[in-house]
Amino acid sequence: MKIPLLISLALSLCFTALSHADETPENPYRQLVSGEPERCVNLRRIERMDVVDKRSILFYMNGKEIYLNDLPHSCNGLSRHRTVMYRTSLSELCNVDVITVLNSVGSGFLPGASCGLGHFYPISKENAEKIKQQSRE
Repeated sequence: MKIPLLISLALSLCFTALSHADETPENPYRQLVSGEPERCVNLRRIERMDVVDKRSILFYMNGKEIYLNDLPHSCNGLSRHRTVMYRTSLSELCNVDVITVLNSVGSGFLPGASCGLGHFYPISKENAEKIKQQSRE
């Protein structure tokens, strides 16, 4: 009688641990956003991208808008010191698109980890600066 109970308890604990293993904690920078998320941004309007960390990218747009892209999962190899590329067949970059980290090799680049983008959250210039400062600490 005790053995089936112990097996049942052990299995329950394993399934609980597995169900929580896929959960990604909320990005702490999301508390600094200033509006509702966008699914896509217009490619022509992207002025530059600043990688903050393995999970956050700031997109600076023409017209002074800034978006925080909150990747759904950490992207190994993604850092502010790395080059990133993206490809899309549309005139927009969307939360279903993929970025690829490029590894510098001699005079060229080799593709590294590829990761999905998240939603684009509008953020003020002041809060974008706070995020960049916090990421350097």
